Amino acid sequence: MNLPREKSPRYAWLDLLRAMAVLVVMWDHFVGEYLGNTGQTWLPDRVVNAAIFQPLHITQFGGFFGVCLFFLISGYIITRVSTNETASKFAIRRVLRIFPPLAAAVALVIVGGKMGLSLYAVAAGATWKEALTNVTLVNYFMTPQVIFVGVGWTLVIEVIFYSESLLLNPLIHRRRLIRYFPLCVTALSLFFILSSRDWTSGYFLFTVSSIYVPILAIGSSFFLLEKRIINPWMFLGLLAVGCGVFLYGTHNFYPQFMSTANSYPISAFLAIVMFAGAWLLRGVIPTFRVVRAVALTSYSIYLFHGVVGLQLIEYFDRSLGYTLSLAIGLLATAVAVGASYFMIERPSQRLARRLTTREKALEAA
Repeated sequence: MNLPREKSPRYAWLDLLRAMAVLVVMWDHFVGEYLGNTGQTWLPDRVVNAAIFQPLHITQFGGFFGVCLFFLISGYIITRVSTNETASKFAIRRVLRIFPPLAAAVALVIVGGKMGLSLYAVAAGATWKEALTNVTLVNYFMTPQVIFVGVGWTLVIEVIFYSESLLLNPLIHRRRLIRYFPLCVTALSLFFILSSRDWTSGYFLFTVSSIYVPILAIGSSFFLLEKRIINPWMFLGLLAVGCGVFLYGTHNFYPQFMSTANSYPISAFLAIVMFAGAWLLRGVIPTFRVVRAVALTSYSIYLFHGVVGLQLIEYFDRSLGYTLSLAIGLLATAVAVGASYFMIERPSQRLARRLTTREKALEAA
């Protein structure tokens, strides 16, 4: 895949983590979870489970570990870009980053369902209201929930963090106050958790998503430490508070994920360790073209691997067997990702740059 050169600098260590995160999530859905649900065995799956997941007590075949890596990366990057962007510029770029590819994924599922394709039977009777709520992620605050893109629940958490970053934009632009940004975000999560049952069911579902936001706040703390805005002791304090609120929220809403055999905290802890290791080695990690390609397209991979690849694996597994259906699913995912990246992601990002550049020019005038 011939990828365009970017004017902004690439961070090789973040590219490596982003590529690792999306590949681990794909492994969870294409291999571990799928084989477990269908009662099949596959030698690579047995080897990885025996060598990595089981000894380290990593739950969900690495899926939650990969999601936590994404959250840490987002916390770091969003805090970095927020320091150089106005509130309107930040909002425009985040909206055009998240929602156009998501809308395409939702549209694909709905069109497939309306065409009578068994792969997308879940959306065969989709209404305009269900389509709109899925595109805007509002469906995650409604009961019953109608979900067309399974990974959308993590986007809700990202959007919550973006919204809080936008709310705290004046604080972020003051060097003496930005050090408190991770603490403010974590405190908001704690407030939501404590008040989760005080209002509507929609608010309760919102608060459940908020328990993961402290992980993004930890990623933010790494950026502040790197820029020497906070000292190591304050960093450790923010790390402890973030982990504590996440543990409390997990215990409060998902006590089943607190056991050693099925632990969210262990996967989150290992993700933090992995992120910290890459951060410490950020000056020596080289850039690899393949890793950069996966990192650049990671959002499209994340959205479309389940919508396209997993559906084809399930469809062809009955007649062709798992290994061949996996190859078909991977190939189809690559095609869908290429189309999404070059036809949706890049154009929407260019539009965001044009809109925000125009905004800057108008302000200067």
